[in-house]
Amino acid sequence: MASLLCPSTVAKPGAELFGVQNGSGRIEYLDESIVIDQTFVDVARQGRAPEERFRFASNCAKNGCSHWTKESTSCGLVGKIVDAMNRKAEATLVTCAIRDRCRWFHQQGATACANCDEIVRNLRTREVTSM
Repeated sequence: MASLLCPSTVAKPGAELFGVQNGSGRIEYLDESIVIDQTFVDVARQGRAPEERFRFASNCAKNGCSHWTKESTSCGLVGKIVDAMNRKAEATLVTCAIRDRCRWFHQQGATACANCDEIVRNLRTREVTSM
């Protein structure tokens, strides 16, 4: 099987764009993901951080990511999101271009999907807390 994708990565060439934040702050998922290039990244960085407006996926870094838990060898972020948002899975899931390759879905199933549509990265949080 190909590498699973992290559904919360930064805008970088080769990442897959799979969702766009709508006016109400929820993510609307694309029917098919779009592999982005440097031109997209450059244009997207001219406004608000692209990670705060779009959802990107790329190969899960596993041990190379601060969210990877060595004890359970899994992504710890999705568990935190599910616990914090506490939404139950719907009978019918919305279309998602990366679901079959998504790390979060493989770990938490439909419950991960139920809690995913409000998630965007806030890169400024890290800047503020690291001062």
